[in-house]
Amino acid sequence: MNPVRRCVVLILDGLGDRPVPALGNRTPLEAARTPRLNRLAATGKCGLVDPIAPGRVPNTHTGVGVLFGLRPEQRGLLHRGPVEAAGAGIRLQPGDIAFRANLATLAPADGGLVVLDRRAGRVTDDAPLFAESLREVALGGGVVARFHSTDQHRGALVLSGPGLSAAVSNTDPGDGAIPAPLKTCRAKEPEAARTADLLQRYLWSAHEILRDHPLNRERAESGKLPVSGVITRGAGAYFELDGLLHARGLPAALVVGCNTVAGLGRVFGLQVVREPGFTADRHTDVAGKLRAARLALESRRLVYVHIKAPDLFSHDFQPAAKRDFLESFDRALVELEDCGAAIAVSADHTTDSNSGAHTADPVPTLFCPPRADRSPPAGFNFGEGACRERGVPRRDGHAFLEEILDYLFS
Repeated sequence: MNPVRRCVVLILDGLGDRPVPALGNRTPLEAARTPRLNRLAATGKCGLVDPIAPGRVPNTHTGVGVLFGLRPEQRGLLHRGPVEAAGAGIRLQPGDIAFRANLATLAPADGGLVVLDRRAGRVTDDAPLFAESLREVALGGGVVARFHSTDQHRGALVLSGPGLSAAVSNTDPGDGAIPAPLKTCRAKEPEAARTADLLQRYLWSAHEILRDHPLNRERAESGKLPVSGVITRGAGAYFELDGLLHARGLPAALVVGCNTVAGLGRVFGLQVVREPGFTADRHTDVAGKLRAARLALESRRLVYVHIKAPDLFSHDFQPAAKRDFLESFDRALVELEDCGAAIAVSADHTTDSNSGAHTADPVPTLFCPPRADRSPPAGFNFGEGACRERGVPRRDGHAFLEEILDYLFS
């Protein structure tokens, strides 16, 4: 009888990149010394994957959602707000509307608000204290807004009350040029006009509450940006998904530090493994995450590990730091040696270190069944170029997951 097959899927957020002049016109992955990843790619196979489809710019929740089994026809159901809320342990009630929200640096300008920094300099330790001042804001008409701090500047904003609709636009100006005007929340359908107006009222209230917060004086003395407002995106209501893992009857686990991805895991019914050292930044305990994945293999045939840091380095225009982090990740892979499971590596999207933005470029991937390693060919280095020149034909994220599932069930 054949032994039960198992697999660890390593999701390196924002792994893909574009050539960087400071790295000799190589990407951070191509510039990194990654002997373990090189051996896995040479022993197994590598290639380029479009997380959603060619020409589509993915975000984290859709790119990771596909790897968790999101069906192509259900992509429109997946909204960032409810996912962020799920990651924070918030159970949405009928009628609630959730947004992904950032604590940000805002200032008045021309009768509106302008965004000076979308992340308030990646506020960290102070974030829960600022969020406490926004714990409950009454907006009138029986509607209450509650802000829940999650990772660093990130949070979930939940509106509760009668007559709300999720058919409203983002106020987050995105990763373009900053400063930028805070976008006006618009109703996409007539019945959402009241929700759009209430959210606009909330954004001004949040600015007025936060701008005079005593912590901002301390931040100014320390040379930090003030936290003076909230920006929102990804409005949505409660939803349920029937993913591919559920259809296959495959219980899976997720080792994670990022709240958004933890929320996705809960939406898809994964066993979520979180420990204090598992964070969503560069200081996350990578080796600890990989040890936790190895332990989870004892009860789950499929285990995901999510690593957020590569994406953050790209957003912050730090390609050399991204290269160095990938080298440290490669060293930590010793924790999975001889684990008896296949190893897959992929990403939710490409993040360009030159522009700091997500792109539609495909991501480098590999899949290696558990068998004896062989040395990679001379000059072989797992990266975008090798995947393009020596890899299997380009495919989408759905096909990549199907390959993993076919392996597990063959």
